[in-house]
Amino acid sequence: MILTYKIKHNKDFSLELKKARQIAEVAMKTRTQTTADVKQYGLKSIIANQILREYARNRKLKRVGNVNLIVPSQGISIKEHIIRVSSLKLEMPYQFPDNFKKINQIEFDSVYAYVSVSIEEPEALKPKGFIGVDLNTTGHIVVVGNPDSRNCKRESIRHQT
Repeated sequence: MILTYKIKHNKDFSLELKKARQIAEVAMKTRTQTTADVKQYGLKSIIANQILREYARNRKLKRVGNVNLIVPSQGISIKEHIIRVSSLKLEMPYQFPDNFKKINQIEFDSVYAYVSVSIEEPEALKPKGFIGVDLNTTGHIVVVGNPDSRNCKRESIRHQT
């Protein structure tokens, strides 16, 4: 299961977000997925690569909206409740539970960091019996059948005026 936590990062990324928007516009126009084609903008290649993937592949997009800085798991390290993103020279303490397997990615906008983590899914309950419910019966609210006892119960509603 994937959970996303929102953390205030308290850093000015306006210059990086402007570069990211320019890269997204180039990606939509040229459909390029090569970081060498956008090297002149000066954004770290690990981030530029993610933006190129997102905007060059999606043929349904007609214009560039809000562009976030996307850092994949390879650019993230964790130590003692501190997330380090070396490409952005950022260290963020986090308060969310430590029960995650890994951080998948982090998206940064102008105020928040959205940390996507994978956690272990709880084991599914194994049913001991089954109940059938027929919702398509006319004249009854519910028809419930228990195959073990072969009983069927019908509840009717009558409109009273």
